[in-house]
Amino acid sequence: MNRDDKTVKMVDKRDEAQAIMSKDTADDEAMKEKLNAVFRLRLLYNSGEELWRHIGKAGSGNNSFGRVGGKDAFLRRAVFHELEREWYDETGIILNGLLDAYAQAAKLMERYNPLHEDEEEGVRIECCEQIVNVCVFDDEITDKQDTKMRELLLRLQEEDTYCLAVLLLMLLGVLPLSFDTRQGDVKEMKVKYEQVYNFFLRVCHRNILFVQTPRMTLFHKALKESEEKLTRIRLVKFTADVLCNLSILASAEQIAENGRRVQWDQLYPDLDGYWLSEQHSEQYPDYWQVEELATNYLFSHYFQKEDEVGKLHQQEFTVSFYSNGEDYACVQHPRSVLQWLNNEKLSKDDITYPHFVFWGGEKPTKIAFESFMMDVSWFRPMQLTRAKDDWNPPIEKGMKVTNDFEAYSYTFYLGLEAITPDFISVKDENGKSYRVSVSEHEELRNCTLNDAIGIITWADKRYIAFDHLMLYLPIEE
Repeated sequence: MNRDDKTVKMVDKRDEAQAIMSKDTADDEAMKEKLNAVFRLRLLYNSGEELWRHIGKAGSGNNSFGRVGGKDAFLRRAVFHELEREWYDETGIILNGLLDAYAQAAKLMERYNPLHEDEEEGVRIECCEQIVNVCVFDDEITDKQDTKMRELLLRLQEEDTYCLAVLLLMLLGVLPLSFDTRQGDVKEMKVKYEQVYNFFLRVCHRNILFVQTPRMTLFHKALKESEEKLTRIRLVKFTADVLCNLSILASAEQIAENGRRVQWDQLYPDLDGYWLSEQHSEQYPDYWQVEELATNYLFSHYFQKEDEVGKLHQQEFTVSFYSNGEDYACVQHPRSVLQWLNNEKLSKDDITYPHFVFWGGEKPTKIAFESFMMDVSWFRPMQLTRAKDDWNPPIEKGMKVTNDFEAYSYTFYLGLEAITPDFISVKDENGKSYRVSVSEHEELRNCTLNDAIGIITWADKRYIAFDHLMLYLPIEE
């Protein structure tokens, strides 16, 4: 090997080493920017001091957090990835992905911002509502929007949910518009949460069910927490989750698909039997009888009033239990069924979503229903204890029973007979068959043998019921 060959190899190795050092430097600079962005945006904590305290350091200034670890790039990466792990466990959000979504939302705001900074709040809210209507509810883009707004809507249809969530929160004035913000610590976070929650109440006017999606109930529950727990990253999470819930409910096809998906999260513990209320006594009975049905439970409440002797009141409710990050029950007043049958909007007064707790494993011995959202007077927070096997209800001792909800009583007979490409056949309890054409109701093409399909009888009226689709067709005899 001659001297020139050695020189060439030395130059190549030096260039390779410089390239590696250059990449390491660039990666470290990028990590500094991410750490500074997390700090400036106050994403994880409402004050910079809290973030410094959390990692066990002392510091100050919007640009100093990126230098945590001093000259050690490894420590910077460790801090970021540990923060990312902690908040993924807490919220399910990947911090790096959220920063990317934030950067994209900031670019869109800078390029397409259809509003001026001095625009009044009502105009900003109307703009956000247009975005939700198009990107979530699939409304068409029309000439009513100006050119810049149409371009923004087209771009947003291509973006993911977190980018959409961040941009909406920017427009609503609850998130900074860029990583270069100098807003400092966050104040009155509860007010900002309420502002976003009230915005969703506004866009959910299309259907009362939209207001009652599980994520809206969790959002409402969060408003009762202390302000220290209300952070920007959690607000982004709530917003993204509500947007996902609404998009699923936005079409009949997705409602059907979601209905089946939710059933996988639906719980069916062994609850059959009698349960005693906390106020139950031998003098004044107050107990529940629980019966598992095909798709939910029937909770029948029996109680005696102090001024009535030898008489029990009976009230029946349908209850479903779900576990989806939070444990919540869906409790419906029997009056709500009549609203479905008459194709009316479901009243928020006829449904409630309490939080529940079971004790005792697969065959619980105790149930607690706790206040959650949509609180109503007819189903209050309570704790029930399973009655002993030899316990006899007072109705077996000759007490008269009055059904307080007699006017809403109905029967549901599961009678799916056949599913074909052209029709769905349903048989009633007397063996009579009814055919429903799928061409008249396109959503029926998604029906399966596991869906709750049958005949509902209320008073003198009968309906072919596709309960998972909330579709009830009157039978003309």
